[in-house]
Amino acid sequence: MTAMEREDLQDLLVRIDERVKTIQDDIREINMARRCISHHVKIKTLERMVWGCLAGVTGVGARIVYEALR
Repeated sequence: MTAMEREDLQDLLVRIDERVKTIQDDIREINMARRCISHHVKIKTLERMVWGCLAGVTGVGARIVYEALR
C-alpha cells in the first residue's frame, strides 16, 4: 500500500466518521423532539391505572383471606 493510498483511506475514514457523527446528532435531535407533554400525561395516567388495579386486587385478596379465616 502506497503512501497516497493510505492518505486516501484516511481521508475517507475521516469523512465517514464525520457523517456518522452528523447522523447521530440528527437522531438525537429527533428523539428529543418526539418527547412531548401529551405522552408524559398518558404515561402518568397509565401508571395510576396500574397502581389502582393493583390496590384493588390487593383489597380483594385481603378480603378473601379475611373471609377464609373467619
